[in-house]
Amino acid sequence: MIIELKNISKSYKKKLALAPVDLTFNEGECIVLCGGNGAGKSTMIKMLTGIEKPSTGKVIFHSKHKKAFAYMPDQMNFPPEFTPIEILNYYGKFLDAKKEHIDHVLKEVGLWEKRNVRVGGFSKGMSQRLNLAQCLLADTDIYILDEPTNGLDPYWVIQFKEVIQQLKQQKKTVIVSSHIMRDAIEIADKVMILFNGKVKSYGTLDCIYKEHQCESLEEVFLSVHQSEQSTV
Repeated sequence: MIIELKNISKSYKKKLALAPVDLTFNEGECIVLCGGNGAGKSTMIKMLTGIEKPSTGKVIFHSKHKKAFAYMPDQMNFPPEFTPIEILNYYGKFLDAKKEHIDHVLKEVGLWEKRNVRVGGFSKGMSQRLNLAQCLLADTDIYILDEPTNGLDPYWVIQFKEVIQQLKQQKKTVIVSSHIMRDAIEIADKVMILFNGKVKSYGTLDCIYKEHQCESLEEVFLSVHQSEQSTV
């Protein structure tokens, strides 16, 4: 166990954004948070990263590293006049990242040839890859990625999944928020299904399929939706 969620919930005024939940995440697993808009994915991510405090409960990290986790937000607004190498050198100072590691990360996300090009002219996909790069700079046990494949073309979606597999091989814990069910199927050890601020299922895909008597995530989401609608 590397992360504990103890009775965490989140409310904004009188609106419940995430119902109370107790969960644990294990070392070396990739956990994918699945759900549509307003499901509670972003709320969960914000509480995991400390951007927002839970209304109840607490999040406990058991990381061995000084930096508990690395974070890739759904969007990073990098200064347009800076280059990738300048940006990563800046972040690297706070993380004690060596030059060799910075160079390796730039190559890993395919921006080595663009390292001296100002990011103001970057496409959405290139900016997203730089966003991933700043996250990978950290030497830690836990990586939290919010909608990381947004803006990536098919080739870089495949490469991103390779990066996830490499992190898992290093026994890193990866938490990914995504509304793309195919991502969950291909990279997840466990899936968390959120709907209307509630964790409806959490476990391996096989366990979730068995629980809902379904054969695909699409069928599970339809089942959850119908179940919620019938209780309204």
